[in-house]
Amino acid sequence: MKVSKIATTLALIMSTLSVFSQEGEFMVKGKLGAIHNNKYVKLYYQQDTIKMVDSVRVVGGAFALRGRLVSATVGNLSMDGPEMGDRIDIFLSAGTLLVEGKDSLRYANVHGTPLAESYEKLAQKLRPVERKVIDGFVHFKNMPEGEEKKAYITQLLAGLDEYTRFKRETIHQFVSQYPDSYVSLYHLDKTAAGGNANYETTYPYYDKLSAKLKNTTLGKQLGARLLAAKGVLTGEIYKDFVSTTPAGDKLSLKEVVATNKYTLLDFWASWCGPCRKENPHVVKTYRAFKSQGFTVLSVSLDDDRTRWTEAIQKDGMPWYHVSSLKGWREPAAVLYGVRAIPQNVLIDSQGKIVATNLRGETLFNKVQNLLK
Repeated sequence: MKVSKIATTLALIMSTLSVFSQEGEFMVKGKLGAIHNNKYVKLYYQQDTIKMVDSVRVVGGAFALRGRLVSATVGNLSMDGPEMGDRIDIFLSAGTLLVEGKDSLRYANVHGTPLAESYEKLAQKLRPVERKVIDGFVHFKNMPEGEEKKAYITQLLAGLDEYTRFKRETIHQFVSQYPDSYVSLYHLDKTAAGGNANYETTYPYYDKLSAKLKNTTLGKQLGARLLAAKGVLTGEIYKDFVSTTPAGDKLSLKEVVATNKYTLLDFWASWCGPCRKENPHVVKTYRAFKSQGFTVLSVSLDDDRTRWTEAIQKDGMPWYHVSSLKGWREPAAVLYGVRAIPQNVLIDSQGKIVATNLRGETLFNKVQNLLK
């Protein structure tokens, strides 16, 4: 092999390694207007479970911050706190990152490392909406107690679902467009953190990531978490049970499955806040597809009949309902290994479980695709 070809190959390998680098020294160099001289710039970021904070004074319109990373991460560069004041989010990775602004950090130009520049393509779409939400909660925190504050938080929370959906869809679009960027993996992982991991929502986009990304430590962790979220029940045949309706009649899961194309077996309770928040999504899906063979059998983990039936009425849930009114000792829940709610299982007319734990618009989209 020619020397020039060897050099080119090595350069490509080193470039790939730098893009997927998980640790190393970093530097953030900034150039700001003279108006910021003698002010302190603070850098907030997290490594594993440790929250890191560093600061430096602006001298001659410039500053520099250094550190060592064990993994690439998003940090916040600010003249104040991490979620207030003049600030900008940046992607930290091994290498030198440049932040250049005149009057404000918020509108600074960020470049210098491949990951920082890749992140900017995503951040420029997310920042305006994220800042509006964060600033809204900061404003709420500083408001005096009273009716106006109560009304304000109600308004904020009402828009939170829309913001969450926007962020997730924007990240999914970014992943589809940049499947080789570690930034795609990083943010996809954040959308599926902890109890938010949902196989149906996230795996189609995880599957688009390059093999090199999936083979990183974070890629392997996310893949394993998604497969665990898929659940051991998917692909299995459902387990039948008999329980009691609000009217006192006996009803089996088998009866419901036999007369419908798809049945959502939904575990919930009147006292479960997340369940009640999820109910409107189930109602929307039921109304859209009930004429095409979709139905719901809800199993309540209530132990109070009145609260159970009042919640059904209040949430407008016009489908099949059963409960033994034994709380967490509900036999159907034990049969399906339910340890947390809401939880659901989607069953086809042949009795095969085709999906589990479908939430929000994911439930709607899944049923819609299956009934095409």
